[in-house]
Amino acid sequence: MSIRPRPLKPRDYISPSDLTFLYSECPKCLWLKYNEGISRPGFMPLVGPMASFQESLYRGLPTSLVSPKLPLGTVSSWGGSIESTPIEVDGIKTKWRIKGKYDLILTFDDGTIGLVDCKVTTAAMTQDKVNFYAPQLEAYCFALENPLTGQSSVVSHTGLLMWKIIGANGELESGYSFPVEHDYLSSVRDKNGFQELMKNVITTLEGPIPESGGNCSLCSFVSKRNSLHY
Repeated sequence: MSIRPRPLKPRDYISPSDLTFLYSECPKCLWLKYNEGISRPGFMPLVGPMASFQESLYRGLPTSLVSPKLPLGTVSSWGGSIESTPIEVDGIKTKWRIKGKYDLILTFDDGTIGLVDCKVTTAAMTQDKVNFYAPQLEAYCFALENPLTGQSSVVSHTGLLMWKIIGANGELESGYSFPVEHDYLSSVRDKNGFQELMKNVITTLEGPIPESGGNCSLCSFVSKRNSLHY
């Protein structure tokens, strides 16, 4: 007796984090996730809880406590869901939208807003981090400026709120804590670059299954395993 798999619900949205962690590394893995519902195993169980810890500390605080380089304002929203209008490619509206959950929204005194993504790392906090996450940040901005429902916002600043873990404190009886260094790295908006990126992503998703990315450890593992004969 064969069991027919449940039909896969057609996907019509793109997650901002997939632009950073999937498309940039392996278009094949992105295609499989969106077209066949096959996702790579996750290896970052602390990402969500750590981002929540960061969000909870900055709720309602002045933007100067995020970074003195930011315009005056307030951390006005956190952990919210956003969804964009359909993305256009070469003037043609596609079925694809941006859909995700942001970390922090800052409302500045001039009426514009800032989008901040919270990150925890053990590595050096350099501008390379901003370049790596730039597509994800710009995707959030697109959804905020082109919302499916509600009022559009003007995003004037984006960046990463970085916590670098530098050690551990505490004792068995009293508990433990992990001290961190705090830094804020600004990102530069690139709307044209984002539109070109989305054109390439959507072309990939709607085309035949692509080749694996050259740096995809999972595809490399599967290929090597399948080459073995016992």
